[in-house]
Amino acid sequence: MVIPILLKFMIFIISLSISGCVSPADQVIDTVTKVNVPTGSIAYVDTDGTGNYNCDGVNDHIEINKALEYVNSIGGGTVYLRGPNTYWINGTLKMGSNTILTGDPDACIKLVSNAKWKDYVPLITNMDGANKNFTIKGFIIDGNSENQSVPRGSGYYDMIYFHKCTDITVTDMRLQWGTSDGLIVRNYFHDTPSNIVFTNNSVYKLGHEALYTLGLNGVTVANNNVFTRTNTAFRLSSSGHAKIYNNVIYSEIQDWSTGPGIEIDKSDGYESENIEIYGNKIHTLNGAAIWIFGEDKDNVIRGKDVYIHHNIIYNVGQYDKFTGYSNSGIVIGQFNNTVIENNVIHNGGQAGIKYYHYPNSARMNASFTTFVRNNVIMGSDKYKDIGLWNTDGMNHTFISNNNCIYYVDQNYNGNGIIYQDDIYVNPLFADPAKHDYHLRSTAGRWSGKAWVNDTVTSPLIDAGDPMSDFSREPQPNGGRINIGRYGNTNEASKSPYS
Repeated sequence: MVIPILLKFMIFIISLSISGCVSPADQVIDTVTKVNVPTGSIAYVDTDGTGNYNCDGVNDHIEINKALEYVNSIGGGTVYLRGPNTYWINGTLKMGSNTILTGDPDACIKLVSNAKWKDYVPLITNMDGANKNFTIKGFIIDGNSENQSVPRGSGYYDMIYFHKCTDITVTDMRLQWGTSDGLIVRNYFHDTPSNIVFTNNSVYKLGHEALYTLGLNGVTVANNNVFTRTNTAFRLSSSGHAKIYNNVIYSEIQDWSTGPGIEIDKSDGYESENIEIYGNKIHTLNGAAIWIFGEDKDNVIRGKDVYIHHNIIYNVGQYDKFTGYSNSGIVIGQFNNTVIENNVIHNGGQAGIKYYHYPNSARMNASFTTFVRNNVIMGSDKYKDIGLWNTDGMNHTFISNNNCIYYVDQNYNGNGIIYQDDIYVNPLFADPAKHDYHLRSTAGRWSGKAWVNDTVTSPLIDAGDPMSDFSREPQPNGGRINIGRYGNTNEASKSPYS
């Protein structure tokens, strides 16, 4: 019997479909790379054959990049990494604009052991020509640092690197065991806000910063938990218009713990201004909690207006006492109009707050002022050195008022310190050994769960700057701000005074 030509063609198509060479119209199957190409805006990556792109644990960057290329080809979308899976990569993942790279919390992108990449080649970056709207969230990046043959902090294997890009969000990530930075963004233009958001991340033992920005404006860093190893948690270099708040930054007092918690530095000619650092807990560091320094060789001040308030800082600045920088609670050099208020600095090392010119920067012929008010600076049995230390009384002035300086060898050291209404008494914290810095009060102290009444009242209640706002303090508040971390907050200890 002769089969009609049309029927032969149909049988041929069906046989090809069964063999995997042709698929239904809404899906194309590539049996070589195990790709079930999606048609929507979400491309799923898995290891069990159910994803649109399926990995086998070898060179998984190839399949993930195919997913990223697909999303880019349709103008943007989401690449979703399913877990529990480890995706072993031996090449850079490249994101297009308007792309979300996300996944399950137990999905992990991991660098292969002994990768032997060249320096400054990151794990994730932007595609050529892609410059805006990138989101990375919800999964794990493991730099596998203990199985690499490169020194930490030397530019190898940055986890995420974007250059000349805006609108970047990295959130709800776990970044661990890196040899270099977690997220680094390099722009070097200030006229357009970069809108960098780094929030709700857990970061553990990287080889450089968790976040490092260079030459940009517009940064939000919030609600991160960072265990530092080499260098800092957050470094804003020649960057400004930023908020860094509600983060926990800590390490161990070991020789590999080398940096401050937060570093603000500025190169010649660049602006770095309007930076707010608040609500952070920074502790157990060899370096300073916060280190700020800059230079302008033409003596025009472009580093200014940093506001540091309501932070808890303890057991920092633990380098050798004679090290020049990053060995006190807060260290400042050649920034103007820095305001430091309502912080607790307990065992800040060489000093609670120190002004120091970093010798690697040009010395400016300009005048700088730092305002310090409503803080508690307290020494410890290990370091009881200095409350405020000004190492440059010619070019810098501390204006200090209504601070509590206690258990130190010297309240002030150096010229150029103007102080008024500072007090030098035991602050009567709830439990300083356990780092509970609420003030005791017979009228009521917040315990973390309820209001409790103490048998004594701290002398820091209603002792702050009379010009400071106290409106957030609960009643009765005495009509004046408390000194310390909880002054002008809803956890301020209540006043027994009418």
